[in-house]
Amino acid sequence: MLPAAPEFVEVTHRADLDVLLIRWMRKVTLEEMCAGYHYVLERAAEHRCRQWLLDARRRFNTDRDGAHWMITSFLPTLHARLGGRTYLAYLLVPVIMRDVEADAAFPPASFFEGKPFAAERFIDEREAVAWLQEARQQPVA
Repeated sequence: MLPAAPEFVEVTHRADLDVLLIRWMRKVTLEEMCAGYHYVLERAAEHRCRQWLLDARRRFNTDRDGAHWMITSFLPTLHARLGGRTYLAYLLVPVIMRDVEADAAFPPASFFEGKPFAAERFIDEREAVAWLQEARQQPVA
């Protein structure tokens, strides 16, 4: 049985797209972020869904501590739970894309080469969904 959903994140499985839609409802602490992602992973495992659209426009915070936790602790667990490469499309407000600290916290595209997970940032939801749909065409690794 899944734990109760945290009040700061909404998770919906879009079966028509096979995309997990994750909406962060407000700015979160590092502890809340970690709890939220663990909840998301449980929902993803329930649906065997490896394409995630993360709407972080309300969350409005990206920091080095959170990025470090994602890269070193969380993302490496996805392959074992979900059985293939997981794709994370982050939907952000444009100002985050221009924020030097937030930009430095997000790894460059080369970081994801050969890893069982990939992530990209978007300001347009259609582009994010298109990227995820293209990812679905990749062979399961």
